[in-house]
Amino acid sequence: MHLPGFQQSLEPYNKGWPYISKSSGTNEYKKDDIEHYYRSLILAKRLLFCAYCELDGQQVDSARQRLVQCISITMTIFLTNSKQSSKKDIKAILNDAWMELMLSYEEVPEHRVIARHVANMAISTKSCGFTDPQQRPGYMASNLTSIPYTPSEQHPSWCRVLEANWIRILNEYNQLIINPLNFSNVGSGARGSGHDDHSVVAGTGQFSWKEYVLFGTGSKGDDSDAPFTKQLLRDHVPDAISLAEKGGGEVIFSRLAPRTHIKSHCGPTNLRITAHLGLVVPDSLNCQIRVKDKWHSWNAGKVLMFDDSFEHEVKNDTDETRAVLLIRLFHPDLLEVRRNLVLAEARQRKEDAVRKRYNCEC
Repeated sequence: MHLPGFQQSLEPYNKGWPYISKSSGTNEYKKDDIEHYYRSLILAKRLLFCAYCELDGQQVDSARQRLVQCISITMTIFLTNSKQSSKKDIKAILNDAWMELMLSYEEVPEHRVIARHVANMAISTKSCGFTDPQQRPGYMASNLTSIPYTPSEQHPSWCRVLEANWIRILNEYNQLIINPLNFSNVGSGARGSGHDDHSVVAGTGQFSWKEYVLFGTGSKGDDSDAPFTKQLLRDHVPDAISLAEKGGGEVIFSRLAPRTHIKSHCGPTNLRITAHLGLVVPDSLNCQIRVKDKWHSWNAGKVLMFDDSFEHEVKNDTDETRAVLLIRLFHPDLLEVRRNLVLAEARQRKEDAVRKRYNCEC
């Protein structure tokens, strides 16, 4: 990567920063002000695009510098420009820059505390979609209630159905683990919603976190594997099946090996919530999940429910395997008529993010 070339491409626009605000006492911009405005906007866009290129080229430190410059310039424009039509475009640039800066730290587990600080700064500027520095999904839908952990007394009625039948579910899980080849390493298959999950595992190696997909990409597509469990879910948790079929989630048997730690991370979106039905649970406080600031324990035959768009981590510091039935389902605030719309919007946002990395729109 030829970094001086990036710098040369930006030089003609450097004089656009800082942006000169509109004339005092009027609602009109001077001719020079308008010129500085557009130069500043172009500079911000080019800085963001160069940061994309540097991040893809593993030039993380210089990318962060450009992102900070982009945010500084764009915040100046945002605060001094009163035109609402312009603010929408400016806010989009700011949101992308804050997101990239945050993700540059998010991808390094040891730096996630910095990612939290970056999210907090973005929230303070009111120029991003985040509302809590510990809730940092890649796609954040608005107007959804954010509850990190749902206490059992607030669980929907289908949770009681699963709990009443957990032994039969456990028996089908036990039949599957007779053949270890039934379970694949998390992140190794075609399941799109979890292809990066393996990157947050620390412990006994690549075989420490395994899954068997019941519904979603990678499932068998019939009921020959766990017929009772699958029919129970179809009858009582159709939301989970619908989300899996639309590619936004999955239902899996999840196994976590002894002495394994799933590092702190945030899920990709707040459009869904996650439920765990405890199947095989070590009898110890050393096997827990932290959601936001609080640690919670599984119990065999009981459902634990949380929003994985919040920062969370798992530890199994015991000599036993932990196994749960993991279920993703639509956020309860999402009415059925909105679900296809928000999923399509999330997919479009992801496609737009990829396009911006390879096409400089300035």
